[in-house]
This record gives sequence, structure tokens and C-alpha cells, in this order.
Amino acid sequence: MISCFKFSFSQNNEKIKGDRNVTSRETKIEPFNRIIVGEDFKIDIIEGAQASIFIEADDNLHEVIKFNVADSILKFETTSKITSSKKINIKVIYTNALSQIETFEDGEISSLTSVNLDKVVLKNTGSSKAFLNIKTNDFTFINSDRAKVKLNVTTKIAKLELAENSKVDALINADSLNVDLYQRSDAKIEGTLKHLNIRADNSSNFVGKDLTSSTCELLSEGSSDVAVQVTTSLTINATGNSEVYIYANPKITLNKFTDTAKLYKKEMKD
Repeated sequence: MISCFKFSFSQNNEKIKGDRNVTSRETKIEPFNRIIVGEDFKIDIIEGAQASIFIEADDNLHEVIKFNVADSILKFETTSKITSSKKINIKVIYTNALSQIETFEDGEISSLTSVNLDKVVLKNTGSSKAFLNIKTNDFTFINSDRAKVKLNVTTKIAKLELAENSKVDALINADSLNVDLYQRSDAKIEGTLKHLNIRADNSSNFVGKDLTSSTCELLSEGSSDVAVQVTTSLTINATGNSEVYIYANPKITLNKFTDTAKLYKKEMKD
């Protein structure tokens, strides 16, 4: 039997302490294509045939931990502020209907096993975190605010967009990767690609010396720093006070090189 919860989330100023009597509850839910995790929830996701939620927590806390599936979106919220607990462990079983994962505020999501889906969109904002192992044909990643993310991604096509003070540390193996960096965002990427397209602006930082790409098109602006390892051909447009660090020995085409932009040739030991 599938349980449906219909309520409006409205956290108040009430506080609650866990009674330290840990119990477990599992609830079957409707399949969902989007999961949103906020507040300070920490959620583990696991693939399965039936969508469900398993919660292990102090017995009196089950009533204040609410979840709801509406319009194929799974959300979590507490109705009272939990000040202490012996244990809160939440696992979400998702089906192949899932395609979008979002975190905000101080929410955190992680995968106990590989997330194998045809298409995945991952969005992170606030001070949220994500730790995921993903296998997909099409991966889109949008990161902003102070969100921190660690990823292991195998895909055909990957698109990354980082802004503000967000950070990502990832291992990516793909046919093509498109990266857009803004403000003070920071990306450290390892892996293997056929083609890399990167745009870095403002004071963003891209560390890709351990990301091997056959070809690359690079646009660096503002005070951005970009380090790439390209084996065959590299096309560069560099302006402002940006700095570009080149590893390996590609054929280099300088389409634009103006202002006080700098270009460095580096060895892998550097």
C-alpha cells in the first residue's frame, strides 16, 4: 500500500529533543522525478523498484520529520526545530523516474551506490553539500552560493555551471564537458575527455591539470585562473588579468590575447 501525505509545511519556533529511544519506520511513496533537500537534512539515496523512505530516529522525532510527494517532487521538512537526537538516519529509495536532484540551505545528499539514470540535473545552493557517484548519458550541474560538492561522473555529455563562492571537486569521464565559471567559484576536475569547452570569468578558478582532454576551447576573462591538460589542440581567448596554465603539448591557437593576460607552459610535476 502506498501512503500519500498531504499537508502544508510550516515550521514554527517550537523546539523538540529526541527521547533517545531509536525506532525505524519505512513508508512507500509515489515515484518522483525530482528530490529537494533543505534545512539541515542529510539524505542517502539508493535505487530500487519501489519508491520509499526509511527513517531511523528517536521515536518522538518521527512525527516532526515530514515528507511529501506532490507533482512528482519529493520534499522534506521539520515542523519543529530538533535541538538534540540520538540518531537521525534517512534513506530514500528512488526509481528510474528520478532525473533532478536539488539541495539548498544546509541540506546534504549522498549516494550509497552509483546513481544510474538516463539524464541527471544536479542543483546546489546555500551552504548545502552533495556527494554523488553518477552514471548517465546527460549530466547537468548548477552550483551557487557556498555549496560544496564532490562527484564521480561517467557520462557522454556534461555541463557544469558554477557561480558565487561555490566549489566542486569531481572525477569526470565524458565525451564532452562544457564548463562556465563565474564570480569566485572554484572547480577542481580530474578525468578523461574527448573535448573540453571552458569559460572562466571574474575571479573564478579552474584546476584541470589532471583532466586529460584531446581538444579544448578556452575563454578566460577578468582575473580568472585556468589550468588545463590538452593533448592535441587548444584554442585560447584570454583577456583582462586572467592566467592560463597549459600542461601537455597541444597545438596552440591564440585567437585573442589582450590586456595583461598571461600564458604559462607547465610540466606535470609543477
